[in-house]
Amino acid sequence: GVAEGAVVFKAPSSGRFYARPSPDKPAFVEAGTLIETGNTVAILEVMKTFNRIAYGGPGLPARAKVVRVLPNDGDDLGRGDVILELEPA
Repeated sequence: GVAEGAVVFKAPSSGRFYARPSPDKPAFVEAGTLIETGNTVAILEVMKTFNRIAYGGPGLPARAKVVRVLPNDGDDLGRGDVILELEPA
């Protein structure tokens, strides 16, 4: 689980989680990555449509450091599932 009070980025919809743009490419983010509002952090596949998920949202810092990525590549997520645990940067 995630520590109480941790800053988290959640899935905006349900879908299959992909951490990288294609199998031969590096992950969008990993532990230690600094991200800013608008950065792509993952892809969610919904009904064969691949949606790039951009960081940001109410209550989230404009810049943050990724503490950890919770889902594994190919995991099925529900809306609101935690994708990233963060700390403000």
